[in-house]
Amino acid sequence: MLPSNLSEVAFTNTSEATYVQRIVGGEVRFPSHSKSCFLLYGKYGSGKTTLAHMLPTLLEHQNAETSERQDNDWQYNYRSDATSVTPANSGKPALLPANFNIIDCGSHHSNAAISIIQDIEKKSRSDLSMVLRAGRFNHFLIDELDCWGEPAQAKLKGLITSAPIWNVFYITTNSKGKIDEGIISRSIKIELNGRDQKFYLEAVKKHFPHITSYSEKQLCEIINACDCDWRQVEDMMNRL
Repeated sequence: MLPSNLSEVAFTNTSEATYVQRIVGGEVRFPSHSKSCFLLYGKYGSGKTTLAHMLPTLLEHQNAETSERQDNDWQYNYRSDATSVTPANSGKPALLPANFNIIDCGSHHSNAAISIIQDIEKKSRSDLSMVLRAGRFNHFLIDELDCWGEPAQAKLKGLITSAPIWNVFYITTNSKGKIDEGIISRSIKIELNGRDQKFYLEAVKKHFPHITSYSEKQLCEIINACDCDWRQVEDMMNRL
């Protein structure tokens, strides 16, 4: 059920969805000196980390040469599952962001965070846009930042502020209130706390053709019980 375009992402606020679409469409300069980070926040299973994998591909696609956009099937890789954002280019060579780094804060104690951030800082100094295809930016996914304490977040805030313009940060959290205010200020905030039932109903109809024997009312009851958790939705549809 991985999304292939932004219309399939469960943005809570339509205004935020429109703004993100303008960014990846090239209408809004990003990254900029004021904002170089996305803060994706919301409940478990709402699609935060998936969107954080998808956005780098959309940004690289937008900033690529015309021939490069047309001659490749642009994809993102989430847990070894490749998904195309350019299905019209199916069959052409697959292309993914060249510089995509994942930092799982939940797997690293806050005490180890400083050395990890120092490693990010070293990587952030490299501009490989003239060397690598789909390498316009260095992308850093910092997953579950709320697992790190105040000193580590303060260090990260400084890095986001000073990093060269070719670096983009994607921060996910289930608890926005535990994120440093300075990081929030430097971020484009995207809430992912679910959509209306109709949105999920259309998604399951598309991805699970075997559910046609169930009424929309029955499916909506199941979706409602999942509380906007895509993992639960997918599991329940597979059980039908």
